Amino acid sequence: MPLETDELLINSDDMPWKPMGEGAWGKVLRVCATTGAWTVLFKQEAGSVAAPHKHLAPAEFFVLQGCIEYRGGVAKAGHFGREPLGAVHERTSFPEETLYLFTSYGPLAMYGPEGHIVGVTDAAVMQAISES
Repeated sequence: MPLETDELLINSDDMPWKPMGEGAWGKVLRVCATTGAWTVLFKQEAGSVAAPHKHLAPAEFFVLQGCIEYRGGVAKAGHFGREPLGAVHERTSFPEETLYLFTSYGPLAMYGPEGHIVGVTDAAVMQAISES
């Protein structure tokens, strides 16, 4: 079922957590095939680290609980952050269990251990995860 619908209200409590990488789970709240934007409620395990990536579009996040250590500093519960087009994250870590809302207005390029792009996370990927 596509997530881009006329629904204006989604109860995330009714949605299952889906694996989104080592130590990461998510609930895909919205995917827009027209604009490429996607919104995910992420839950990160304490001590987990996000894969290195580059923002190929701007993004925004809001920390609900826990803490994110990233290139912009330390974001704690109640902090809102935005990522500009082209922002590169070599290391984003979660020293404690963290819950945050993330909206990307386009794709992320994911880097492998040698610094080469090994994949792209975009609206189509998030749609597939939501349907799995």
